[in-house]
Amino acid sequence: MIKELLQEIENKNISIKKVKVGELSDEIIEFLENRNVEVYTKEIYLTTKGLIHLSRDNKKKRGAGLTKEEIINIPNILKSPKIIIFDNEKSKLNLLYCKNRNICNEFIKIVIDTKSYEKKLGKLTLVKTAGIIQEYNLKDKLYEVLEMEGR
Repeated sequence: MIKELLQEIENKNISIKKVKVGELSDEIIEFLENRNVEVYTKEIYLTTKGLIHLSRDNKKKRGAGLTKEEIINIPNILKSPKIIIFDNEKSKLNLLYCKNRNICNEFIKIVIDTKSYEKKLGKLTLVKTAGIIQEYNLKDKLYEVLEMEGR
C-alpha cells in the first residue's frame, strides 16, 4: 500500500489519505500508559503528509533519508525491529523503532507519535518521520530500551 501511495505522490494524484503500517503491541501500550503517555490508536498509520515529509530530497542529500525500498519496508521494520526505544526526555515523539541497515553501523529509525491529531483524519498513532542514524546515537542516556531482538 505504501508503494501505491508513493506512486500517487509522484503522479500528484492523491486519493489515499493514510495507510495502516503496523500495530503497537499490548506490552508497548501498557508501558506507555504506565508512563502516562496517551495512545490514540493501537494501529500505526502513515499519512500522505507524513510520507511526503520523510521522503524529501533534502533529507536524502544530507544522508538522513530512506531509500524508496526502505520506505516500502516500514511495515516490516515495525513488525520486527532490532530495537524499540523510549525517549525519557520527550513528551511527544518519544517512541522509536529501529532496524539495522545494510550499511555498517547505520540504523533506520522510525519515530512514532502515539497522540497525533490530524484535522481531516482525527486522533491517530502515526509514523511522524523516519531516517538514518548512526548506531552510537542509540546509546543516548535518555533512551530506555523496551524491546531488543534476541533479548
